[in-house]
Amino acid sequence: MSAESRRVVVISSREREFFYKLLGLKDVVVAGREELGGLVSKLKKEKDVAVILIEESLAREAGLDVFSLNEKGFGPLVTVIPDSKASLESDPKAYYLKFASQIIGYELGV
Repeated sequence: MSAESRRVVVISSREREFFYKLLGLKDVVVAGREELGGLVSKLKKEKDVAVILIEESLAREAGLDVFSLNEKGFGPLVTVIPDSKASLESDPKAYYLKFASQIIGYELGV
């Protein structure tokens, strides 16, 4: 029996591209805010993509609503990588609870 292999794609800024590669993430795509929306749409249509990770600052600059991308049917999970001091000092537990609640449609409490 063969196992299906699916990719994790990181969309990053030029400055952090090699950081993700050093972490072992092989599929790193550099994008600017202008091309981000089109790139995410293209990746969501690819059958071998399981997860799309986008730097939070890049998504914010492009005005990309990551939560709404996950509401549009089946496809890869789209989420952000916190990359700014403000986001790293915020409450990650609250962020992921909100994220999970929107995906499954129920309020979660931990």
